[in-house]
Amino acid sequence: MPNQTLVGTSCHCARSSLRGSRPHSSIVRFAMDTIILMGPIGVGKTTQAQLLSKELSAPVCTYDQVKYEYRKNIGFDPKMATEIHDSKGLYAMLCYMNEFKAKTLAPIIEDYPGHIIDLGGGAQCFDEPHQVEMARKAFEKIENVILLMPTNSVPESQEYLAHIREKYPINDYLIEHDTNEILAKKVVYTLGKAPEETMAEIICQISKPNKASQPTR
Repeated sequence: MPNQTLVGTSCHCARSSLRGSRPHSSIVRFAMDTIILMGPIGVGKTTQAQLLSKELSAPVCTYDQVKYEYRKNIGFDPKMATEIHDSKGLYAMLCYMNEFKAKTLAPIIEDYPGHIIDLGGGAQCFDEPHQVEMARKAFEKIENVILLMPTNSVPESQEYLAHIREKYPINDYLIEHDTNEILAKKVVYTLGKAPEETMAEIICQISKPNKASQPTR
């Protein structure tokens, strides 16, 4: 997963956010830009979307609330997905769903410009190269595609989110998936930070140019 050096909450924009003063003028501009938050289940995407929405006066698009209509429009069958899961298992169901996931990312992003898009857990994870390419193209014009992870270590992140495993056994797979590194343009680590501190780091990240990064395994 990406291992990116982050600017801490000591930066000017973070201090302004945390103490409640008016955001720096460079931050106000980002309220007009689309921001995509992605990451595994339970990492805090929804919490951060709500905090950022209040801080930047930007609307939120919750992927999990809109995805069904988009998938339905291109032929997704929930009953078939359930039948595949019951007869062939979770991974087979994911293979069925991923094609629809890949095809609906771009329309959702296009229909919600200027929103903070709270991408569902694993919505960026694909195993087929053509699906990865569809996702890459969907994110291509969005500067702020931000991956939230507990730490830059896959095992440590899996351990931190181990309480999610019983209900969502797929989460370990989502944490270690290669598309996290492929698709994320910026990274914020959440472990040991209050939600407001994580929000401040996100704001610092969206005010900086993107950087190349390398995974730590």
